Amino acid sequence: MLQRDNSKRINRSATIGLESYEGIDLEPINKRSFNPLWGSTRIAGIYFIVGCLWILFTDKAVTAFTKNSELIVRINMFKGWFFVFMTALIIFSLILRTLKQIKRTEEKLGVAYKDLMRTYENLESAYEEITATEEELRQQYDHLSDNQRKLTENEEKMHHLAYHDLLTGLPNKLALYENASQFIRTDSSGHAALLFVDIDNFKYINDTMGHGFGDRLIVKASQRLISIVGEEGVVYRFGGDEFIILLYPLSGAASIKLMAGRILSGFKKAVEMDNSLLHISASIGISVYPEHGNDIMELVKRADIAMYKAKDAGKGKYVIFDQPLNDDFSERMNIEKQLYAAMEQQEFELYYQPQVDLAQNKITGLEALLRWNSPVLGYVSPLKFIKVAEDSHIIIPLGAWVLQKACDFLKKLHGQGFTELTMSVNISMLQLLQTDFNELVVDTLQASGLEPHYLELEITESVLVESYDYVSDKLKQLRDLNIKIALDDFGTGYSSLSYLTHLPISTLKIDKSFIDTIRTGTNQSTLVEEIILIGKRMSMSVVAEGVEKTGQLEYLQEQGCDKIQGYLFSRPLAADAIVELLAGQAEV
Repeated sequence: MLQRDNSKRINRSATIGLESYEGIDLEPINKRSFNPLWGSTRIAGIYFIVGCLWILFTDKAVTAFTKNSELIVRINMFKGWFFVFMTALIIFSLILRTLKQIKRTEEKLGVAYKDLMRTYENLESAYEEITATEEELRQQYDHLSDNQRKLTENEEKMHHLAYHDLLTGLPNKLALYENASQFIRTDSSGHAALLFVDIDNFKYINDTMGHGFGDRLIVKASQRLISIVGEEGVVYRFGGDEFIILLYPLSGAASIKLMAGRILSGFKKAVEMDNSLLHISASIGISVYPEHGNDIMELVKRADIAMYKAKDAGKGKYVIFDQPLNDDFSERMNIEKQLYAAMEQQEFELYYQPQVDLAQNKITGLEALLRWNSPVLGYVSPLKFIKVAEDSHIIIPLGAWVLQKACDFLKKLHGQGFTELTMSVNISMLQLLQTDFNELVVDTLQASGLEPHYLELEITESVLVESYDYVSDKLKQLRDLNIKIALDDFGTGYSSLSYLTHLPISTLKIDKSFIDTIRTGTNQSTLVEEIILIGKRMSMSVVAEGVEKTGQLEYLQEQGCDKIQGYLFSRPLAADAIVELLAGQAEV
């Protein structure tokens, strides 16, 4: 089709070129001018007319002039020659004029022919170019068609990627927002539930085992959720280790709890990872439409709040949102906001609670305790802000500050003559997970000038349970530097005695909850006795926390407990008050 159109254009261009050729007058070159018959007839006619007129008029003139026959003969002879000469001249002129006209026409035709040939050559070249262009256009068309096909396949792929998680293939956050919003618009009178599922301790697993391991665990978890939920809802990957399950329509509140229970039970089954079994759990926060919000953003926010409450309650649980949770969350957000300002404004202070050696009946150690008196929030309990500091990772720089201040203060006390004192500092799991934690401790000791054996780092049982393989080497390295390791709140967690035999624990600290029940007739006092015996048999120092009554002190002395700390002897005190207390003890 394209080639035929081009040919038509070429023929049309050639015709236009001949008809409107500039610089050459082709008008004389017409059918009459170049007709041989017409040319011959014209010359013969002129000759005939001239001859007849000449004979007619000259004969009459001669007859009128003379009657002499001899003279008439002579005149007629002269007249004949003159006629021949004149007709020859006229014929010469006519032929010359005609030949000149033919020559001019021939020259014009020659020029026109040359120009026509050049035009033809140009047209031929143009035709070749058009043919090449047509081929190129055909190739481009084929290429564009191929690109269009690929582009269509790619808008499809991009659409899939935009609404699906790359790792798990699950619908993503954007898909959740659109699907839930559509449900709310089209079925505003219906009910739906949103389950916010978060894998417990995933950050620890990811940091210690590597991101590749963590990604594979996420895939396993997503597959497990899909198998549990089935056709009853849609599973979305919200981000990181967070999943959201959208349940609609709902048959009742019981179906929500039933699904949450099935998910928790499903996660209790060990996950096979790299030819070994990994035990994980999940925490679930639940919000319900329309009771807890009229849009998806509000429902997600409130399910998230409930999920954090489930983690605070011990993990591996589900919590349904209610208004008090929202109040708690608002308080938590306010604390987190003020924590950043507190670091910059140096609003924190260290208090120190004495540890009394029962055999010597004197203070031989101090435990550094962080206090925060906010100009905005007032006094904030460590039970509230420490957890927020850990979740927001502020605990890392804050913990480094605590360690440095405590070491500096103990070095100052040593300089004042209290050279037997040791210092205990609480360390969070997040601090231990930092790759440079041991270097930080060494640098802190060097900066303060404190000898390593005067420092005791306190860790909780939960650290051992959640990160034994990762922290054990670190703790051994610290113990090799003569830094003491204390196991805080012993008896409240799920650690086994094997931890105590394989880790360089130097001190066991009995949790206050056990001390509170001493002499109450329960079997808790028996547990205190067993803990003290375990510590003695493993050559560990045993410290009882939260001693507030004389009866508790007497029982601990009877059982051979090494040290106590609690309100019975002293509350946590500011640095100046500690100096006064130590000075008073020295005088006694």
